[in-house]
Amino acid sequence: MADVILADGKLTPHASVSRVTLDWACGTDENDFELTIDDPDAPEIERGWYFWLDGSDAGGRIVDRRVSVAGGTSTTTWIGQSWTGMLAAKILQPDANQDYLTVSGKLPDILKNLLKRIGLDTVFTVDSSDASTLSNWMFQNPRYVDAYTGLRTLLASCGRRLDFKASGNKILLGIVPVQTITNTIDSDLVDFKAETNRRAVNHLIGLGSQELKNRLVVNYFADATGVVSQTQTLVGADEVCATYDYSNADLSTLQSETKKHLQELQTGGSVEVTLSDEVGDGLRVDDKIVATDQASGVNVTAVVTKRIVKIDSGILTSTFEVGLPVQSANANYSGSSSSSSSSGSAGGGVSLTAGRGLSISGGTINAEVASEDLDSVRQVAESANRTASGFAAQIGKANQTAEDAKNVADTAKSVADSAKSGMMTDAERSKLASVERGANAYTLPKASTDVLGGVKVDGSTIVSVDGVISAHVGGGVSGKAVFPVGYVVMNTTGVDPSVDFGGTWRQLPSLGCSMFERIG
Repeated sequence: MADVILADGKLTPHASVSRVTLDWACGTDENDFELTIDDPDAPEIERGWYFWLDGSDAGGRIVDRRVSVAGGTSTTTWIGQSWTGMLAAKILQPDANQDYLTVSGKLPDILKNLLKRIGLDTVFTVDSSDASTLSNWMFQNPRYVDAYTGLRTLLASCGRRLDFKASGNKILLGIVPVQTITNTIDSDLVDFKAETNRRAVNHLIGLGSQELKNRLVVNYFADATGVVSQTQTLVGADEVCATYDYSNADLSTLQSETKKHLQELQTGGSVEVTLSDEVGDGLRVDDKIVATDQASGVNVTAVVTKRIVKIDSGILTSTFEVGLPVQSANANYSGSSSSSSSSGSAGGGVSLTAGRGLSISGGTINAEVASEDLDSVRQVAESANRTASGFAAQIGKANQTAEDAKNVADTAKSVADSAKSGMMTDAERSKLASVERGANAYTLPKASTDVLGGVKVDGSTIVSVDGVISAHVGGGVSGKAVFPVGYVVMNTTGVDPSVDFGGTWRQLPSLGCSMFERIG
């Protein structure tokens, strides 16, 4: 029987229960769990409690519940984040006024500081004597990264991986060397699907900041053994080339990232297999294994990408998914990097690759708009609306200023007409005399957005025609609106705003009206 420890929000254990159903996972694209407790002796648990299996990496924090009713009986399933899911829910970001988050020191000390930085030092206790050190290591691609991905990338740079273990009242976070295990996936023991990649990209062109002829460009090459340098050894028919687009990178960053990503492409192949705990005993996410086919002699090294633990009817089982490691989120390649495929093909030599929100079935590409995509469009639309509102407010103020100026002019004209006709009162003549003597003289202030005063007709941006003053927003004689760089406008015609307003614009993605951003 597998015993599950239930603990409160302070990691204080309250009970050990065995009548449970558990589906728990950590690793690529899944870091959560579902826990159903069918034990009459179980305490009343709440959101914010924890569970774990002593001596195991399986455990996590309860964040919600799902209640289902069938046949008059209700069942509560607790839903939460695995330990890795708690890290994935935090973001590592640069300090204020810094380009990157940079760390230095021994790995255990770095992890302690990062856990404190994201507020999880009260949950995890770093337990490692690893003496590996880093100097000025930067989280740079991407700069804002979830803590799980960031820590995996940081440790991978030293050949290390995370190691979770529940012991006593503590969740220990260890640092251990990545294992490379041979004779684990053998065609005589387990079925698997492996694909060698002898035609991996061996020439990667890195494209950095700036535009056209001024754009930063670097070239890195891999030789027949996968060693990356700036010396090309595979040419002609043996060259497999691709581009890596990192449009905001300076030269130093572009060089290091292009080299790193070309090294990541030298995988030698891929493996698709699910291992049981008996076959993969001791494996954890980011460990490496070698798949061997005895008949063909093919050997392919792959990475453990996910670990799944289940408890059903008191029986615990664990499985591992093995494949290629997840590429960095900012990697943007163009080119062909595979010499063979295990599924379908498109006619005419066209290779189709599904990206986020896209799936490919036969010759059909299906698109799914995610909520974050809609949020991005909504934010751009709101920005454009604020821009339009700002210009409307400016025009409104100009119209008000013109109206005030007209009122002043009408009053002055009335006084002048009265004087001309000799119909001024004694009080009016007295005030006029005092002005002429310089006593209580009045100077009309200059009008501004905050001050009511006089305006001057210049004949271009403010035009007087038959006593009517018109206001135009703009900086030139054309009277057209001037939008600074960075402003966004929308229209329903699809016409580039440069036709009407000048400047350089680029079109943005939009689900409705056409949307453009001024970039120059």
